[in-house]
Amino acid sequence: MDSLNEERIADNINNMTEEQLMELRRSLFEERIALDNERKSQEEFYEKILNERISFREEMKQLNSKVLLERKRLKEEQAFFDKKMVILQTGFANLEMDRKAFNKEKEQFERNRTSYKSEGDILFFAGINSYLGLRKRYRELLRIFHPDNMDGDNNIALMIKEEYERLKDKF
Repeated sequence: MDSLNEERIADNINNMTEEQLMELRRSLFEERIALDNERKSQEEFYEKILNERISFREEMKQLNSKVLLERKRLKEEQAFFDKKMVILQTGFANLEMDRKAFNKEKEQFERNRTSYKSEGDILFFAGINSYLGLRKRYRELLRIFHPDNMDGDNNIALMIKEEYERLKDKF
């Protein structure tokens, strides 16, 4: 079928006048120029797309590296935060144990304070065997428990004085 078409085209070209041939050449030339221009614009467009693709890949690499660095930083911060949290929890647990121990000592002190005075019971001056030692301990105890001091207590100061007066007569 192609050979038949080629023969027809050749017959048509042979039957054409010089002016028609020139017109055909001119239209073919214009068509060729249009096709070359279209090919060039397609190549430019393709090159532009390739350049954009390359720049996009570079941007993606940069962003991925930033994301990886940020994830690493966040992971380190999370580990640091977790360590801080463990330290705080341990500290709070220790504080709670200290508070319980303090309350236990306080209760024991309160029990001893209210029930300390039984006849013959020497609480504040235990181990003293001379008048000078008794006097020195009395002054030390009053410095600690005097009501004008921040930790002082009037009742304890009175008890210390009573016990001192009682023991002073013995020495």
